[in-house]
Amino acid sequence: AEVRASTAIPIAAGESEYTSFDVRDLLEVRALDVIQPDSAIIGGISEAMRVAHLANVHQLELAPHCWGSAFSFMAGLNVAFASSSSTIIEFSLGGNPMMYELVKEQITVTNGFISAPQAPGLGLTPQWDFVKEFTQKI
Repeated sequence: AEVRASTAIPIAAGESEYTSFDVRDLLEVRALDVIQPDSAIIGGISEAMRVAHLANVHQLELAPHCWGSAFSFMAGLNVAFASSSSTIIEFSLGGNPMMYELVKEQITVTNGFISAPQAPGLGLTPQWDFVKEFTQKI
């Protein structure tokens, strides 16, 4: 809260929080301007949507943190499309094989925009040969 009070720069956080209760604690002390839940860390789409509702109630921007695999990316993207508080997502365009080789579908950014998924669920099909490459028998 002290950082937020000392600057005009919007303060974003939340990508390392584990539950909506953690985010609520940050909101109670007015520490944030932008909430960034990561669906893979916060407990999935349902918990990320709880955070999205908190963003809406507190009239804050939601900017889901969509790093990791294609599956965690699509989970965050679905949260972004489902929330009226979301205007942007954060993700890497870098060479991440878990993002770009793990699934058959191509994740495409066109002029800074990503189209809403049209297929059921997360809309992704695993590349099983890629999965087998990283499988270890224990």
